[in-house]
Amino acid sequence: MPEPSAPPTPTPQQLETARERVEELRGQIRYHDHRYFVLDEPEIGDSDYDALVRELRGLEERHHALVTPDSPTQRVSGEPQQQFGVVEHGEPMLSLGNAFDAEELAAWHGRVLRELGVDAVTMVCEPKIDGLAISLLYEQGRFARGATRGDGLRGEDVSVNLRTLRQIPLAAHLDAPPAAFEVRGEVYLTREEFERLNVERARAEEQLYMNPRNTAAGSLRQLDPTVTASRRLEFFAYQLGRLAGGSAPASQSEALAWMAAAGFPTNPHVERFGTIEEVAAFCEAWKERRDGLAYEIDGVVVKVDDFALQRQLGAVGREPRWAIAYKFPAEQAVTRLRAISVSVGRTGVLTPFAELEPVVVGGVTVSKATLHNDAHVRELDIRAGDDVIVQRAGDVIPQVVGPVFSRRRGRRLRRFVMPTRCPVCGRPVAHDEGDAAHYCVNRDCPAQLAKLVEHYTSRGGMEIEGFGEQLSHRLIALGIVRSLSDIYALGERREELLELDGIGEKLVENLVAQIEASKTRPLRRLLVALGARHVGGETAMALAVRFGEMAALQAAPREELEAIEGIGPVVAQAVVDYLGDERNRALIERLRVAGVRMDDDVSARGGPLDGEAIVVTGSLDRWSRNEVEALIQELGGRVGSAVTKRTTLVVAGAGGGGKRARAEELGTTVLDEAAFLALLAERGWREPAAR
Repeated sequence: MPEPSAPPTPTPQQLETARERVEELRGQIRYHDHRYFVLDEPEIGDSDYDALVRELRGLEERHHALVTPDSPTQRVSGEPQQQFGVVEHGEPMLSLGNAFDAEELAAWHGRVLRELGVDAVTMVCEPKIDGLAISLLYEQGRFARGATRGDGLRGEDVSVNLRTLRQIPLAAHLDAPPAAFEVRGEVYLTREEFERLNVERARAEEQLYMNPRNTAAGSLRQLDPTVTASRRLEFFAYQLGRLAGGSAPASQSEALAWMAAAGFPTNPHVERFGTIEEVAAFCEAWKERRDGLAYEIDGVVVKVDDFALQRQLGAVGREPRWAIAYKFPAEQAVTRLRAISVSVGRTGVLTPFAELEPVVVGGVTVSKATLHNDAHVRELDIRAGDDVIVQRAGDVIPQVVGPVFSRRRGRRLRRFVMPTRCPVCGRPVAHDEGDAAHYCVNRDCPAQLAKLVEHYTSRGGMEIEGFGEQLSHRLIALGIVRSLSDIYALGERREELLELDGIGEKLVENLVAQIEASKTRPLRRLLVALGARHVGGETAMALAVRFGEMAALQAAPREELEAIEGIGPVVAQAVVDYLGDERNRALIERLRVAGVRMDDDVSARGGPLDGEAIVVTGSLDRWSRNEVEALIQELGGRVGSAVTKRTTLVVAGAGGGGKRARAEELGTTVLDEAAFLALLAERGWREPAAR
């Protein structure tokens, strides 16, 4: 294969332009390094930072004369703080190069094979935790000193604080420990602890931590070790450093086993592979499963397993050739908050939301994000015009974590004030003392009705295909739909519908057929569709099982509702309030007259899934997730939205995301669709001829 031709020699003007850009990039990277590694107050997201480094590295690769020893690409970022003692690392704590897709991962693998002159190599993969890298030195088996990575050559002596971490053994569990050895690993925070600390910072009106890594760093650098001890830091060992005396492991996998035997916690999700295709599949799988872990990960670390091959490969600049980090799309970014607007929900609740300068978060372009409620906005002091941290994890709705206070300095931005009148209908807004919600008092507000119609016709409700946000708003704006019961009169208004732009004979025919089919939905579906507060699928099923028909439910006293398992006083009161309201009673009567079913033949007690708590996740083949969840409830099971210790079974289709991973962590049984049907058959259930 012919050698690639050398790149053309740049002109003096091109070289000068490149030099100016290189210096500009180095200045930006150093600034953000200082804020990230030293101050623990980042101003940009990981993806933006990675883009700066990649551009700088590309320019230096094209113009070798511009490479200098002090370039950010030639050393690990971060400098030790002066209030801690400085520790010289016996061996440099290197940083990792990044791969952002399977193609870049394969390119790294190809370079490894060419450098070694082999056809294959065994690799070790493990999730890349978003924490703080540290070095632990042991002498005669006892903990002697602990330090941060710092600039890779020198770190901060945080031994006193590290002693407060119960996961770090003060004495190795070894019968004959070597004279000295070093363990390297990651100090991190769980998601739960990260959220708790950020709540405390918000209450103190301090800059929120952008991610668990910064929270862990700030916690470990406390001058008072009792503060560190109060923050429940955790630790995973991932690398064995120098070992003086004794037999040294020959590979990364052996080193992990050695450290585990010596009493150090290691990640349980480490795996070995012989092909890069297997490695890429492992990385992609964790991209989907990451949200099920109790801690944050931002990628997967891939290492050549054999230590002799690692030494042969060596390092270039600040990065080892024998390892790489497969990075996931950043789940956080910083962008400008253009405005804070307010939406109106089906129950009249006003919810503030952020209108953002579009930004890519988690691989998706985000221009809007939830702000939850007025109290949340005030607590975090979020203002229009702020640069804000935006977060999107998995399928979670994007949310604003908080403002970047350092970018607000010197700018006069107005605090957000919840409107006193509904932004849609102009009627007054009410706010009960002690309740975070503000709500429009006008029950005829068009925004409320539009959201209610969307909910009523959704798959979780009466499942009327053809209704969506646009059609709901059009029919309400034209006065064709003024109540849920008007939906069942649309068949008599065919000609009126056909006069609307974009609505043809076929669409109207299908819509009317769907409306007619919805009349046969059982009581449990109707109860969900009506949109009463606190009435979801499980509550509706419990009510349908207990009462069987709407009339009996309407006549039931609150005490009888409270006696039903899973329905407490708050839910019971909400149901009584809804069914006792004259407008709601009139609506239910109109639906009855229209032919909507008001009873249910479900009898889940003693069913084949009685006592089971089941979570459904992933993409199923035969049925939709809603259909499977409805079947579970019909057969006596309870459907959950999250995998917990009480979950007895998870039904997982393709993907499954973090719920599958969480189930595996807890040891919960996971069945695919076929295995779930086989279980039902074993318990005596037979699928009807047509569902």
